[in-house]
Amino acid sequence: MVAVMVAFVLAIEAAAILYGLRGPVRLLLDDFVGRPMAGEVKVAALALALICMPKRLRWPFVGTVAGVEVLFNAERLIAGGPMHFGNGVMWALAGLAVYASWWLRGREQAVTLKAVGIAAVLIVTSRVSGVWLELTMQALPYVADHFVEIADRALGSPSWVMGRFVHEHGWYLWLITKVYTYLPVGAAVVAYFQLRRSSTEGFPRHHIVRSFILIGAIGPIVYFLFPVVGPAYAFGDQVPGAGWLNVWPHVLPTSLEPVSAYFSQLAPRNCMPSLHTAWATAILLHALRGPRIVKAFGVFWFVCTLSATLGIGAHYGVDLVAGFVFALTLEAALVRPEDGWHRRRVLTVAGGAAAFAAILLCIRYLSVPMATGGPIVPALLLGTAAAVAYAFSRVAYPSSGGVLAAPSGMGERPVVVTSPLP
Repeated sequence: MVAVMVAFVLAIEAAAILYGLRGPVRLLLDDFVGRPMAGEVKVAALALALICMPKRLRWPFVGTVAGVEVLFNAERLIAGGPMHFGNGVMWALAGLAVYASWWLRGREQAVTLKAVGIAAVLIVTSRVSGVWLELTMQALPYVADHFVEIADRALGSPSWVMGRFVHEHGWYLWLITKVYTYLPVGAAVVAYFQLRRSSTEGFPRHHIVRSFILIGAIGPIVYFLFPVVGPAYAFGDQVPGAGWLNVWPHVLPTSLEPVSAYFSQLAPRNCMPSLHTAWATAILLHALRGPRIVKAFGVFWFVCTLSATLGIGAHYGVDLVAGFVFALTLEAALVRPEDGWHRRRVLTVAGGAAAFAAILLCIRYLSVPMATGGPIVPALLLGTAAAVAYAFSRVAYPSSGGVLAAPSGMGERPVVVTSPLP
């Protein structure tokens, strides 16, 4: 697994060099000795490492992080530069990995190295995804926003509706923007409840970090197959002067002649599917297996994320439907691993993948019929998503014979409750 990840990072590095971009290797070096970015990812990585490592190592680890952060930012303060957060996390993780490999043994060593690994994977994938988005800008000058916008009229152009609402309610715009930005921190909150006993009871077989990594690994591939920049870019002024019409969110376009068109290479092609929606769906699904306060948190984060994706003009409504189906399909493959690949799981994953592909193909080739097809089109779109959700629930919460499999808790530890059938 480590070899595959290293090979993938090096491949992205080579592609970045080819396009004259800074690759993930150089960005990771910046995290160590330069000016680290994506502070919210570093916060989430720090939280995950602390959750998973043995208790006796937590305070020394925090002390190392704080000490290194003070040193780096003292130098920046003297030089008159801006403050940054992240160097301390990187050096502390590297130091902890060396310490665990050299001094620790047995279970404590395994748990500590896994804590470092989970945090490191989160950081590495964030760097790779950032470069990946830059590659979409350079490699895909033409985008399909005209097709998506027209198809989105079947749902009532929700990005325009939500965009107007949030621009009239500044407090809500502020709230959802924070949730949208700090998505990794939201996942870390749920991960805390799943992994808080991992240092003593072992890691659960399925947890939210696995879901996040898989969504982030597979989802961006579709960006190259279906490049879309979003309404605030294509039909607004997110990139000054680049918008085709500059009408978002106040005036709806009326054209029914979709074409692939050039868009500025200053905007990432990261709309189809909405991975923010997919990740928020993963947060919701994992949170629903927790205590009541975690369930409420998951619902809150899900609603705010969906509001943000539409309200700030990052996505169209059909992007969200595609992201929701995409997340459910991957979760169906991951949930309850102790059950194996039974027939219901295989059919759900295959059906979800087919539904996801069908949604994308319809948007690309049937956008005008979707926009003019009346109520049956949104019924089919939302009905497809509901059908995938139902199929997922049959995999995640199965029941058969005289044994009911209860939700196995935040960490997917199997619990079987005997109950007579009626």
